Amino acid sequence: MNSAIKIFAAIVFFSVYAFASIPEISGDGQAPVTEYPNLKAFVGFGGGNALLLEDGTLILTIRGGVSVNKNLRAGVWGSTVASDARNYDAPNHKAQYIDYNAAGAMAELQLFNRNAFSISIPLLVGCGYVNVQEEGVEDSQAKDGFFIAEAALHFNYQITKALQVAIGGGYRLFLGIDYENLENADFNTPFAEVVFYWSEH
Repeated sequence: MNSAIKIFAAIVFFSVYAFASIPEISGDGQAPVTEYPNLKAFVGFGGGNALLLEDGTLILTIRGGVSVNKNLRAGVWGSTVASDARNYDAPNHKAQYIDYNAAGAMAELQLFNRNAFSISIPLLVGCGYVNVQEEGVEDSQAKDGFFIAEAALHFNYQITKALQVAIGGGYRLFLGIDYENLENADFNTPFAEVVFYWSEH
């Protein structure tokens, strides 16, 4: 499953880049002119609080891709749970700790911009797997795969030409979780996050 996620993320990244690089053809009767958008690379690191099995947990994320124009950026992302949540409803009352890893594609649309302040909506889709660590077992094991989608509202501030901070929150939705007594509702959650972006300028 881990290898499949890496391959999926790589395909999405190169597909986004190829789509953004499609040449524009002039319509003035002259020979076709190839114009390439002013693509600028970006990378973002962030973290935030969410619920997992009705318990608070910390989610860490990394994002990267290209800014197609001043109002749209697209790329790939990956996330992991930094603090496991205990499953108190585990079968036979055994101690069981849950986390997950996920990756996928993202797009972020800027709705408003004034000076250094802006508002945007990031949309993320992807897939991942649930890790389960049983009592007496040293390492966790991937037990179940899932699809994930999230939408958020970010309030952004441009600190420097290259550095931006985003503060916001949204909702994260899971599909396909069915392992022992775990289900999608145990993972669906509102969340809050802070993300720092670095981009070319």
